Amino acid sequence: MLKRLFEDERGIALLTVVGVMLIVTILSFGVITIAKSDLVLSERDEEYTEALHVAEAGIQKALWQLEQLGSTMEPKTFTINVGDGLAEVNAVQDVGSQWYWTIESTGTSGQMKRKLKVSVFNFSLWNMNMGLGEANSMASGGNGILGTTSIDGPFYVRGNVELSGSSEITGGPFFIKTGTLRFMNNSSTLGKSAEPIAAYIEPADGNEDILDKHGNPLEPGHPQVNVSQLSNQVPDIKIPPLDSLTAYRTRAASESEETCTAYPGIIATQSGDSGYKVLDNDINLESGTLNSRPMYYINSTINDFGVPGGEFAWDNINKRLYINGTIFVDGNLTIGDSANTEISYYGRGTIVVNGEIFVNGKLRPPFHDGSYNMDGAHVLGLVTAETIYVDISGSNSNPTRDVPDITGAFFATKKVKISTNNTSFVGSMLSGMLDFADGTNNSHLYTHEALPSFLPPSLPGSEGFLTMTASWREVQ
Repeated sequence: MLKRLFEDERGIALLTVVGVMLIVTILSFGVITIAKSDLVLSERDEEYTEALHVAEAGIQKALWQLEQLGSTMEPKTFTINVGDGLAEVNAVQDVGSQWYWTIESTGTSGQMKRKLKVSVFNFSLWNMNMGLGEANSMASGGNGILGTTSIDGPFYVRGNVELSGSSEITGGPFFIKTGTLRFMNNSSTLGKSAEPIAAYIEPADGNEDILDKHGNPLEPGHPQVNVSQLSNQVPDIKIPPLDSLTAYRTRAASESEETCTAYPGIIATQSGDSGYKVLDNDINLESGTLNSRPMYYINSTINDFGVPGGEFAWDNINKRLYINGTIFVDGNLTIGDSANTEISYYGRGTIVVNGEIFVNGKLRPPFHDGSYNMDGAHVLGLVTAETIYVDISGSNSNPTRDVPDITGAFFATKKVKISTNNTSFVGSMLSGMLDFADGTNNSHLYTHEALPSFLPPSLPGSEGFLTMTASWREVQ
């Protein structure tokens, strides 16, 4: 039969058709198998990419929470659904630094997982000392800090930093936006050999990051340059805007509840429009030049005012300033009458001044538990669109955080000028310039990590937190 089939032309044709169909069937299965394999690979590639996007979404969610809540962020471990994927996020605050965080986010899509790890600095502006550029418009090459000073803790400056004398910048992190760090002699240092700091310097116009006094570049590892990392990525921070003067004045007046004479010779009687927390001899806030504005005094040469222990009061005998809430001063303000004056402030309040502020003498909370430490009960804010001048008889050349000469939260749109030697400050200064020049030596600025948790009212930039990414990488 098979022989007849091969001898028959029709049989040969049938065998040919069967053979072709068999080959086509085999090829079809091969094509289908390859297509399925390609589809699986394509799906895996898509899931692999999607898993990364899911992990990134988890990081962004954690960063948003840090910007809103800072160190009070809760929960620190969470999951979020992103499309068909899932992000598992864990944010950990560094044990040694309140403002340093590590965020890990694992993104899952289908069968694929990818993990990101991000290092983040998270600050309130009031965690730092800052020279942000005078009037918010300092040009490239201007100076955000001048003179001899030592800074311990986070520091941000717009413009050049020129360190003279035995200045030290420790603790960190240290940020320079559009400027250069320049050592004016061989005694100044960035970080310590045993305690290097993170430095972020974005030089202007292609300049070098760090220079010696002759303009020669200095690299990490030089005895004056002790850094754990050096980056050119620096966030752009602007000095926060002030509210309107009318808003501050209205706020202060609305808080006035005590029925006492406000300030002899300045406010004769208390009224609904101008309570004793408003130092103002008229209601005109357009006061002209600084020289034409009245000078108000809180010092040992004036009479007592207010009720000691009340919202705003001066105890001339014990040199105690009582302050709670917002105080508004329409004019210039002097606190203290000499560099040797010692004033203790009680309460949690802010003085907003439509003029310049002169601090003559030591100004700090009451001494307790071996220190002049600010806390939730006693903290002073000073705010002006002009300049704060500090003239203090410095206590010693080697101060500590526990026994500073002055403490508080200072805001000056133009600058803070410290004009005497050995002055130590604990808290935060936000200003256009930090000025320690003109022969001032050995000043010290220390940040206070907990300050944002008990800031007094009416301080610009007190809402929200600043989040800055230090590194972003994929890990296994």
